[in-house]
Order: sequence, then C-alpha cells, then structure tokens
Amino acid sequence: MINPKTALLVLNPVSGVKSSVIVRDRFETVFQNAGWSIEVHITAPKESLAEIIRQSISNGISLVVAAGGDGTVSEVASALVGTGIPLGIIPAGTGNALAHNLGIPLALEDALKLLIGPNHRILLDALAFPHRYYLLNVGVGLSASLIKSTPREHKRRFGYLAYVWHLLAQASGLRLRRYRLNIDGKQYRIWASELMVVNSSIIGLGELKAFSEINADDGKVEVLAIRAPTIFGLARIALRFMLGYRQKGPGYITYTAAKSITIHSRKSEVVQADGEIIGRTPIEIHVCPAAVEIIIPPRQ
Repeated sequence: MINPKTALLVLNPVSGVKSSVIVRDRFETVFQNAGWSIEVHITAPKESLAEIIRQSISNGISLVVAAGGDGTVSEVASALVGTGIPLGIIPAGTGNALAHNLGIPLALEDALKLLIGPNHRILLDALAFPHRYYLLNVGVGLSASLIKSTPREHKRRFGYLAYVWHLLAQASGLRLRRYRLNIDGKQYRIWASELMVVNSSIIGLGELKAFSEINADDGKVEVLAIRAPTIFGLARIALRFMLGYRQKGPGYITYTAAKSITIHSRKSEVVQADGEIIGRTPIEIHVCPAAVEIIIPPRQ
C-alpha cells in the first residue's frame, strides 16, 4: 500500500560537482519540514539499484527522487517503469541534459521546492535496451567515443568543457562509417560519423523540440545520422540545432521511429546511452511510450 508523502532519495555521491553531503542535508530538511517521511540511499558500485528501489516501493514509498547525472536518473527510472510511482529529479550531474530539456531547475533549492509542489507530471517515453531503460538518447560513433575517453574526474572538474576538450583532441579522427539500420521494419544503409536515437535531447539545450517537433512524451523518437567528416562540419550542424532550424541540412539525415531500431556496423563499435557506455553494436532498441512519470514545473 502506498503511503502518502513518503519519499526515497537515491543519491549518487560521485556524480557532477554538487556536494552529496549538502544535497542530502537540504533534501532531509526541506522534505521533513514539509511533513514528509523520507529514506536515503547512497549508490555504490555493483549493487542492484533496481532491487533496492523495488523493496522501498513494496514498503509504501510514494515518490522516488534521483540526485545525480543523466545516467543516475535513467537507472532510477528503469526501476520505476510500470510501477506508477513518480520520479523527481535533483540535477547533480555534469550536463543534466534531461533537466535542461524538461525545464527542471538546476539550483538545488529550486529543485527541492518543485518536488514538494506546486508541480506538474508527465508520462515520459523511454528507450528500452535489455534490462534497462534510457530517457535521452542512444548513440554510436563520436558521442560514444567521447564518453569512453573522458575521465570522470575531468567531467567533475570541468563539466561540459571536458567533452569539448576531448572532442578537439579527437577531431583528426572524425570519419564516416557504414551502418545498416532497421527502423520499424524498414531497411536503410548509410554512411555517418554519428548515429543517435533521440528521445528527449542531443545535448540538453532544448534543441530537439525546436528542431523536429519530436518530444519526450509523444510515443516517437528520432534517428539522427550526422554525416560530418570534419570538426567544422560538426560545428555547423550543432549550431543549426541550437538555433532551432527545422529544415533538413546536407550534413544530417533524420528518420522517425515508433517501435524499434536496430543498428549494425561493419566493425563492432562502442554504444553509449544517457552518457554511459552500455555495450557494442549490433544493438536493438525498442520505443516504450509513456514509460515513467516525471515531475516537472507547472505548465503555463
């Protein structure tokens, strides 16, 4: 039985630049002052976070709050799919792309005030990979290479600039690769430097909604193939996204998927999802509409 006003905080102590001690202290103070009963779980390597969350749900938790980066958020969300328990987000990672896209405040105090209300809730789509769900994107090519090569300590110290530095370091290695796609049963063969299945955001600046009108709660995702063999071509494409140009450009191709996407490459390549390395190609991804309920600011 769900008990009203009972919350579990799942806190990643090594994510981003916010102090985990401060996040925990402020969460406990704000929620207890608002009359909530709370539990706190500090994540640890090689634990079964899904099992821990499910146990708390069986004990009657009515809200689960993820404090960390996009990887932490997607891992917590995976445990909540199909439960009806809402997910609250305290952005405490390097990029916090999902929070950017959903308008969730980045400041700790504002994020906490949002969670205890007033607020709004939406049912967010998810990208399903065996045993896990992801809320932002799944990428093969440049994005996976950057995430694999950027140390955690660099991300904690420099934030997004760490990725920029490693992108410049790898600029000479940009090249087009051959891929074979199956999108909702249709076959495609393309050359690209980056393949990304996008549900909510590419880099978390709200660029996807302005670019293609595919949103995180519409039951569809976009498959984006970037064909930029040079750093200058990549910069031009990124600028178009951030400026909100909707016309298709010569440097990229887009497809819409509502069911599944399978990616094959000539050579096995690393795959990233929501900022974490999850495996290698070939990979099959399924679209899961309305998978998890998320707390966002009140809609105007």
